[in-house]
Amino acid sequence: MILLKNLKIFTMENSIIDKGCILIENGKIIEISKSIENENIENIYDLNGMIVTPGLIDAHCHLGLFEDAIGFEGTDVNEKSNPIMPELRAIDGINPMDRTFTEAISGGVTTVSTGPGSANVIGGQFAIIKTYGNCIDKMIVREPSAVNNPLA
Repeated sequence: MILLKNLKIFTMENSIIDKGCILIENGKIIEISKSIENENIENIYDLNGMIVTPGLIDAHCHLGLFEDAIGFEGTDVNEKSNPIMPELRAIDGINPMDRTFTEAISGGVTTVSTGPGSANVIGGQFAIIKTYGNCIDKMIVREPSAVNNPLA
């Protein structure tokens, strides 16, 4: 377990915790509080008043589809052969190794709605994904009931 302490935490509940703590276990936040005591804490980091906010969500982008570092060969955003292309799926064109994911994470963006088609009337199907990972199937955000259903 890792304890981050002495943080200014902006919560989703529209409150601010000054000099708060965040407890992390296996890469996941398990507790946020003014003070945390736990005998299993392995590392403690005093972050001296740094600010922590919830992850940002980009509601419309083309992340992973332009393949910023590759060039035109990797561009899977627009299919200009027809103005109506509902069959195009973002998950078929996203490259999770695209450097734009690293850039998004460094800016605090944790989730995006990314998809094809800025040049089409109907450009295709978007996907809501996490910005961290190396396998698109594991990055997709699904409803809990859809996790075991590959068609959902």
